[in-house]
Amino acid sequence: MAVRTEKRKLPAATALGLVAAALMPAAASAQSDTTCLITLPSDPRLVQERCLGVDGAPPPGHERSLVVSQIAGDDDATGQAPNIDGMLDDVAWQQASWSSGFWNSIQDQPPSDQTEVLTLTDGEFLYVGLRMHDSNPASIQATRTVRDGGLGYDDAITIELDPFFNRRDISEFSLNPIGTQSDQIAGGRSTKIEWKGDWLGSAVETEYGWSAEFAIPFAILNYEEGATRFGVNFKRYQARTREYSYWANVTPQSLEEEMGQLDQLVLPSESTQDVLTFMPFALAGRNIPDEKGNIQQSMATGGIDIRYQPRADLTGVVALNPDFSQVEEAITDISFSYAEKSLDENRPFFAEGTEYFSPDDDDNQYFYSNRVPDFDGGAKSFGRAGRARYGALATFAPDNRWDVVARTLYEVDETNSAIATFVNTNRTGFENMLGVGQFRGRQSWGLNYSIDAALTNTKTALSEDLPNGRGNHYAASIGWRGDYVYATASADEYDRDYFPANALLEEDLPGTRGASVIAGVYREMSNPVLRVIQGYVGGDRRDTQPGLKQRQQGFVGGSVEFTNDIRVSTHVEAGPYRPLADERGQFEAEFNDDRYSSVSIDFFTRSNLFSGGVLYAAGDLGGGPYEYLSAYGWWRPLNAVFVQLSAERTESFGTFDQFVVVSSWDITAEHSLSGRFIHSDFSDYYRVAYSHRPRRGLDIFGVYDKNSFDVAKFSVKVVMAL
Repeated sequence: MAVRTEKRKLPAATALGLVAAALMPAAASAQSDTTCLITLPSDPRLVQERCLGVDGAPPPGHERSLVVSQIAGDDDATGQAPNIDGMLDDVAWQQASWSSGFWNSIQDQPPSDQTEVLTLTDGEFLYVGLRMHDSNPASIQATRTVRDGGLGYDDAITIELDPFFNRRDISEFSLNPIGTQSDQIAGGRSTKIEWKGDWLGSAVETEYGWSAEFAIPFAILNYEEGATRFGVNFKRYQARTREYSYWANVTPQSLEEEMGQLDQLVLPSESTQDVLTFMPFALAGRNIPDEKGNIQQSMATGGIDIRYQPRADLTGVVALNPDFSQVEEAITDISFSYAEKSLDENRPFFAEGTEYFSPDDDDNQYFYSNRVPDFDGGAKSFGRAGRARYGALATFAPDNRWDVVARTLYEVDETNSAIATFVNTNRTGFENMLGVGQFRGRQSWGLNYSIDAALTNTKTALSEDLPNGRGNHYAASIGWRGDYVYATASADEYDRDYFPANALLEEDLPGTRGASVIAGVYREMSNPVLRVIQGYVGGDRRDTQPGLKQRQQGFVGGSVEFTNDIRVSTHVEAGPYRPLADERGQFEAEFNDDRYSSVSIDFFTRSNLFSGGVLYAAGDLGGGPYEYLSAYGWWRPLNAVFVQLSAERTESFGTFDQFVVVSSWDITAEHSLSGRFIHSDFSDYYRVAYSHRPRRGLDIFGVYDKNSFDVAKFSVKVVMAL
């Protein structure tokens, strides 16, 4: 192959023009001025461009910019939108803006194979075409076939869009090489297509690897009216090499503020998304619970969810008599814990806009939606106004219970935020209010910090065990994070009467103050033997407010993942622990001499066909000897069949066992059958469920439930969207 290479400072239009001309004569292009290494092979299909900084690395990701080409005119084929079939052979793509130069940010090196990006818009859709070059196309993996079921470790390409250009509200759209779609809309959305909005995607395997096409309507995105710029990144996973590569280098820290940008967008002047969407349901069954949790021998009922979106950055939801009977119960392990374990929230009302109310970084400590019982009706609204992101919800339940949550986040800049939260629950004989002020921040050179101040006020006539009055909580942390190492120190204090009733707070925290430190390292590399090395060390100390030691713990751990997809992990901790007494904020006189160590081995960690492992832990916990053994794994014998199982045994003042099998069969893309069996020392539980989920139209669910103590439950539910 004849190759000509030149390296010099070029204006963006000239540099990209040379590359684009080699790729397709009519291609339009625009990108920031930078130093580029341009390789022009004789076969234009193999053109690759890598933008380099002065030290040989790519420029900062936020400097990458791509002007989206407008589809011009409709008098010939070039004015027609591309057909989304994955082929990239439409004439319209000859007008597209073109770019490449992907970078393996995690390992901080060039990827094994390059990727090319083409972008177009017609004012209604964002069209993106991608070519994923692969030096061994026969190794491309694609096993997942059901939309929004996750793509696992398939080869995949993902578009990350940040319509508000705030590095926070990021939506993701993904395809694998056989065109299976997966998405995650910023803020949280329910899954029904007519409700959340649809987009098109297709992919095909080619002689050079595989290609993909996306058509994303602006109407399904939340964005600010008049916007002309979106944050963007393109992320590729290559199964053969286990590599992630990015168009905009986000560094090994995966910094959101290093996303690139799409420029000169022309968005619809009016949203084409339906302002009102109705999602009614009808439910009939035997021996199923009503809204009060009482089992009814036979029952027929219905309800409706209504979504109101007057503009792209404001959404309202109303739920009347919502159905919670078929929500999958979460399964927790039976390992030892001093604290209550968090359960996933699966109820549709809370899924819509969930990130506006209980983001991951709060860890449910101020609002834990599972504290709100199944309710008769609810309403919520969330959106943006300038730099402020806000959300409010209210529910009313049987026995005259009301729950209210309001939260506002103000973006000081891309990495610093001020947050205010209000949570209230009002029940017969009980009222609880929580107010929280927070500040979160991170500097470009690695410093990060947080400050929390919270106040609760409780009025109760229900129980002497609950506080009655005001309580405060304060917390602060400061740390530093580099590409591969991090360190954090934190301190907090909880008054004895601090009581956030709708939050998940460890019971042994009220009436204590404490501090902790942790430092660690994480490094993913391209090594013939090692893939990932991580380790951490730290400690914490807590005292009761009268000044007694409540706990003092040191810990160390880490893991090594090898290139043969085996990971070995270990953890050791030790230190005294003073257990909680019967009364809130009071502790026992004697310590537990806690010592705990664990080791686990995981096999086939990045396989698409099967994976599994074992974990063994032993020590002294809770005032006595402790052992925990767990074996777990999953297997996909066919693309459409999935089986997952786990077996656990805990020995701590007795022996406890739990065995769980979960399976699913995707009969077609629309019909599926799933099952679950749980065996424990207390009961056996069975569930068989059928679902029919067309791309559009009626969803039909049928569920059979049975456990050792109750009669069998049958239910059928029909859901539609209008």
